[in-house]
Amino acid sequence: MQEQDKDEPAGNYQVRLVSASFPQKQNLAKDSQMAIAVENAGTQRVPNINVTVKCPGSGLGGSFMTATDESDVADPERPQFVVNQIPTRTPRKAPALDPAPLERSSAFVDTYPLGPLEPNGRATFRWNVTAVKAGPYRLCWRVNAGLYGKAKAVPSPGSLPLTGQFKGEVSNRAPKARVADDGHTVISGNR
Repeated sequence: MQEQDKDEPAGNYQVRLVSASFPQKQNLAKDSQMAIAVENAGTQRVPNINVTVKCPGSGLGGSFMTATDESDVADPERPQFVVNQIPTRTPRKAPALDPAPLERSSAFVDTYPLGPLEPNGRATFRWNVTAVKAGPYRLCWRVNAGLYGKAKAVPSPGSLPLTGQFKGEVSNRAPKARVADDGHTVISGNR
């Protein structure tokens, strides 16, 4: 059997973190965007730039999923955020209400690759998510240069770390909304 990582070059690849953002205050059933932008600060092509959304160690901590403490459930895994759109090189053009599953370019559940990144090239990872569990949240992330660990992303001189976490709170307050005078249109307002 052939090793999966045989074609991944070993080495360190200099990457610069450009930005990382995700709203600290979230609301149930409201969409938000998580974005991480990186740049190849080295002279070599990064084999497969990707971001893993999960805290180090075993379990579901720090990913879009969480686990319930209830003992009488068949599957303890529960979504903390529903992922509506994953990062892709080119935007997906799907028809409205498309029932197709999210397109994946990797079998890794918590890892989102965008492919090779040329020197001075920039990659922006964008997730569109909906909060579905009220309470505190914590999402850990790290930038990788390859999928199998042989190619390692290292911060370029002066760069911020290539790992981080977003912490915040998902409010369980219902959004303000009212029906317009036409009797059909729902008007949403700020809290």
